[in-house]
Amino acid sequence: MKLSVNTRVALQQLERLGLKSAEHWIAEQTPDGIALHRAVGDVQRVYLEVTTCCNLRCVNCVRNAWDETTGHMSHETFDRIIKDLQAFPKLQEIHFGGFGEPLMHPRIVEMVEQVKSLGVKATLTTNGTLLDEEKTIALVNARLDKLFVSIDSVQAELFREIRPGAELDAVVENLKRVQALRSQRRSLVPTIALEFVVTKQNWKEVEELPALGRALGASWVLVTHLLPHTQALADQIMYGGEIIELPKPAGWPVPVSDFLQWGILSAPRSKWGAARRCRFVEGKGFVIKWDGDVSPCYALMHSYPYFIFGRRKYVTRYVVGNVNRTSLTDVWTNEEFVLFRAKVSCFRFPSCVDCGLDCDYAQQNEDCWGNVPSCADCLWAQGIVQCP
Repeated sequence: MKLSVNTRVALQQLERLGLKSAEHWIAEQTPDGIALHRAVGDVQRVYLEVTTCCNLRCVNCVRNAWDETTGHMSHETFDRIIKDLQAFPKLQEIHFGGFGEPLMHPRIVEMVEQVKSLGVKATLTTNGTLLDEEKTIALVNARLDKLFVSIDSVQAELFREIRPGAELDAVVENLKRVQALRSQRRSLVPTIALEFVVTKQNWKEVEELPALGRALGASWVLVTHLLPHTQALADQIMYGGEIIELPKPAGWPVPVSDFLQWGILSAPRSKWGAARRCRFVEGKGFVIKWDGDVSPCYALMHSYPYFIFGRRKYVTRYVVGNVNRTSLTDVWTNEEFVLFRAKVSCFRFPSCVDCGLDCDYAQQNEDCWGNVPSCADCLWAQGIVQCP
């Protein structure tokens, strides 16, 4: 990077404070002068999408609304990721998730084992249908730390309607198997967490989730609102406008943080207007798609349509590098990615939801301030949509 005179002066001043490594700083011209951003390998969390294949066709899934090729992450790509992650001394957790079913990858157990060899936590999101006895034993032996399981209804018929091809009783039995094996081994891991997507069909079931969580030995229930990808699904949202308050499970404590904490149940916000903050950027994380492409977050990982308070929007994926061509250290510290994270950290984006105009910018992930991509109406940043 070629530095201007003013930038060199600023770096000289920093060196007087003991910060001597100029290559670890990236300069940004601002209306008020120059901002310097650190470019260091301080990654703490990585989200891996090892496959976009899935054994179900859930009605709420983004895979019903895109035209992308599906596939498994190759051995070479995963091995390259594991090698590169060793360069991040602050790394704490690798999460197997994304927009496929991780347990469909033929190498998933070995992948968990390799992650654990790095000395970090390994967590995984699943629909729970493939947790047969053999897979459960293998994952427990691999020391998987946490298992997130998607359960969008506690009623068998509605569960079957939301998740065609899956049966609630079978998923519950699979989780009881995990719980039993964990007890048999006198192991604390994997801990179990439940995920629940709220819609107009199932919102009253929220009050039943803690009881289900206790029965399955779950330590956490994560409730999130729906990100609708079709007009029909947009009619199912439970946030914005006239809010119907989610029922509080009886006997659970009052809210203790910006997310309502009811014992083991974490509820989302239900109205736009909170201070926006990106938990991917704040958590020093990024996501890696099955083909090795690196993106800042789940929202920018793929290209897809969705509806934001009735307005159709098309998101074009944002890629900052590919692990098969560039090391993860170089991806994380490259100027474009560092400056994007800096912009997100102080959320230098307009609020398209508050503006209300259905302009061309609002129909894609751009905005009238010149940001491409834009986080101007990100539901994750509002805490309306949550993920592990």
